[in-house]
This record gives sequence, structure tokens and C-alpha cells, in this order.
Amino acid sequence: MSPVRQRFREFLVSVALVHVVAIALYYGAGIAHAPAPRQRVFAWVWMGATVLVVFLGLQRIKRARRQTGPARVPLSN
Repeated sequence: MSPVRQRFREFLVSVALVHVVAIALYYGAGIAHAPAPRQRVFAWVWMGATVLVVFLGLQRIKRARRQTGPARVPLSN
């Protein structure tokens, strides 16, 4: 498996894990029944964590692509 594909798979798994953990915390910590302001704070933290994981994952994919060189895309007629 190429390094780019490996990084992409890691990216997908890490984003999925962020959501699984957040949903488990949402119900496990009782946020689902908490007041609206607490739910909003939780949602903002969840969104921030997702943005951070996506940003870092895309940076890792970008670095992997630079290390493997330019992609060769065949030209079609």
C-alpha cells in the first residue's frame, strides 16, 4: 500500500473515531439531557476537535504526496 493511501486510511479512521468518542461522551456523560448552553459548548468542542483532526490528517496526506513525487495521470484522447 502506498504511503498516500495509508495516510488517507488513517485520516478516515481518525475522523470516525472522533465522532464515535464524541457520541459516546454525549450520551454517556448525559449531555443529551443537559441544558441547551451546555449542549452548545459540547457541540463547539466536538466541532473544534473534528476540524483539528481533519486539518492534521490533510497535512499528513499532503506531506506523503510530496515525498512520493508527482502523480502520473494518463492523458485520455
